[in-house]
Amino acid sequence: MISFQAKTKDFMNALDKLRRTKKGVWMIYRTETCEITLIDGIVTLAIPGAIFNFTAKTIGTAKTTIFFTKLYNIIKCHNQDLITVEFYDETITLGHVTVKAETIFFRNDKILKTIVLPIDYTDLDLIRLKTEGYTPEELEFNNLLHLIEQAERRVFYSIRCAAKYLRQYGIMPKEIKQFVMQRLSINLDLDEKDLKVLLEQE
Repeated sequence: MISFQAKTKDFMNALDKLRRTKKGVWMIYRTETCEITLIDGIVTLAIPGAIFNFTAKTIGTAKTTIFFTKLYNIIKCHNQDLITVEFYDETITLGHVTVKAETIFFRNDKILKTIVLPIDYTDLDLIRLKTEGYTPEELEFNNLLHLIEQAERRVFYSIRCAAKYLRQYGIMPKEIKQFVMQRLSINLDLDEKDLKVLLEQE
């Protein structure tokens, strides 16, 4: 069984540090995912924009994700000095509380890496994740694929707006898209057909 045992106050201190990085904006944590990675006596907690860790007695290696608010409230209510966390395929047990969580036991390295984002990450930071060596499994595991898609849609909207005003000068949407990708060093999955549909929506 994969597990770790740590001081509850160390766990809570790491969660409080993560919470403070968001400058007091609590509502974001209702959908924010916290990644827990267990490797060689270290437990690492990560949310988009921040990573903190603490020492623990560990057995095995694993990675799991859970909503931050749920994790925070469970640890906050744990009234013992030590807490034992056990990892299973579809759940984790934190003390006496068992919750659903997607867990990987490192059978391969497809989702081994922790996603690194700035605290105040932008759409550009999200889109660049696709070209920074992360696998689709890593991005999906951290619930970032939908955020990347939303960021791309906002870029596509900007391309649509630019094309609307520049097409009278013979500048085509595909040229704007190419310029954006080269200038920002990013990949955009929008093709010419999609651009045409966007323009026709005006």
